Amino acid sequence: MKFVIGIPSFNRPKPLELALTRLAHLKGIDNVIIVADATDPVLLDKYKEIVKNAVNYFNDVIYDIKLGRRGSVNARNKIFGLANQYFTDDHVLITYDDDYICPLKVWPSPIRKWLSNEAIGIVGGRVINLRHRRIDPDFNLNFLPYAADVLTKATGFIFLDAKHGPRDVEYTTPLMAIKMNLIKKGLRYDPEYRGTGYREESDLQEQVRRLGYKIVFEPRFYVYHLNLEEGGNRALQDVATRFYWKTRNHTYFMLKHQKPIHKLILSNLIIMVYALLHGSKAFASAMQGLRETLSLKC
Repeated sequence: MKFVIGIPSFNRPKPLELALTRLAHLKGIDNVIIVADATDPVLLDKYKEIVKNAVNYFNDVIYDIKLGRRGSVNARNKIFGLANQYFTDDHVLITYDDDYICPLKVWPSPIRKWLSNEAIGIVGGRVINLRHRRIDPDFNLNFLPYAADVLTKATGFIFLDAKHGPRDVEYTTPLMAIKMNLIKKGLRYDPEYRGTGYREESDLQEQVRRLGYKIVFEPRFYVYHLNLEEGGNRALQDVATRFYWKTRNHTYFMLKHQKPIHKLILSNLIIMVYALLHGSKAFASAMQGLRETLSLKC
């Protein structure tokens, strides 16, 4: 079992360079896929320099660097496409972000244990936030084992427990170790998850479970998350815009996967209350996202 790290990046060459520096010291990680976009030619040149240096530390460095912005889903699908093209079934793709820092020296051992089981398709990792974002933080419920899992099943909204485990889960964090044979079967992110990309991982994980595979959360597989406020494929600084995409993408997810109507209602109520706490503009934007998505699907 061999490992490939896939990293999308947008306008953040310095964090990417730091992430790669840490990965270069990690035993068992020899292959990297980098998909980077920049709106400034100076940043683009910096990305090219980083890739040139990365060749000295990894066996294979596959990359696609462009001027512009393709967005979170397209960047991640490009990584999947390159992984499918260049690597075989005995590889595992680890989905990474450019503001992750891996503090370990020996990382893949718990992943190997789980993915040697044919029934398991994804191992989700623990993402430890080093700071709280001012805008739209994640809903992590780490205080009580299984509380997040129970609430997710009951409401349809995503609550994550990034502490307790290992355990079987319905959904896990963006840090995933994915069997390559799933990618070769056509596993991809849905491009309908635009804007902040909210629920794009949920959709991917839903596809894996519908293919008959289990998802395991493994806390020994972890990274530190810098949680940067600026840059990145998902970054949008306007609170109202973020809530539009949160409601729009969440509602699309619930309708696409034919979740029960009571969960559609309850989960959106949670988002609306959360938006209202951020002010009238955020609430109005969330309502707009809900109305537009329901009108398109009806």
